[in-house]
Amino acid sequence: MLKLKIVVTGPYEAGKSLLINKLTGGACINIERRGTTIAMDHGLKDVDGMTVFLFGTPGLLRFRTMRKILSSGADGIIFVVDSADKESDARAKLFFREIAFFLPGVPCVVAANKQDLPNARRVDELRDSMRFLVGLPVIPCSAETGSNVDNTLRTLLYLSMMQWSSVFSKFAEFSGSDEGLRNLMAQLNLERNQAVGYLRRFELRKLLEVTLGDETFTVKDSVLPILENPTLIMKR
Repeated sequence: MLKLKIVVTGPYEAGKSLLINKLTGGACINIERRGTTIAMDHGLKDVDGMTVFLFGTPGLLRFRTMRKILSSGADGIIFVVDSADKESDARAKLFFREIAFFLPGVPCVVAANKQDLPNARRVDELRDSMRFLVGLPVIPCSAETGSNVDNTLRTLLYLSMMQWSSVFSKFAEFSGSDEGLRNLMAQLNLERNQAVGYLRRFELRKLLEVTLGDETFTVKDSVLPILENPTLIMKR
């Protein structure tokens, strides 16, 4: 079973904890004090046979070290903003710069939360106010009602699979080969330590099995369809 780590981050009171709660159907934990997350949220969600580990970060600025720890090794980012509170935009910018520094190049979607409120801003208004979101999918949603939260997660998973698919197709090509690692290095022009790094990343996420010495690896049949065609995530 494919395993993915998703970090849910954003400024104070954007709705991160409620978003995770809604995504997991309440199957999550929240370490908080007086209604404010002071350590993390954590929950599990099954998406078409994939196990998604959701880690929510504390939204107060002083918990930067905790956010760095929770973000490590994440496969994707849900960045939550408050559509109804324009005063939170400056904080959102600070948090976005931080997560972009922690996880450069990692796929990210923006959850434009609190769309159930009458003063919620439209996506075009949010883009105009928060120019730093340029190039990112901004998805209107409501953690309170559950509207569009599943689509937000599926969009992120699609982007993560797209990022992996080009490299992973070569792993599938040499699956089971006695010199799989050597062939992979030649095809992708990788040093051994780079190729082994990919192996470890994919092995940790249950995409393949590796033999002793790393020379041979076997891609699991169950994950091939969704990695070969990531759009399947969006069709469920």
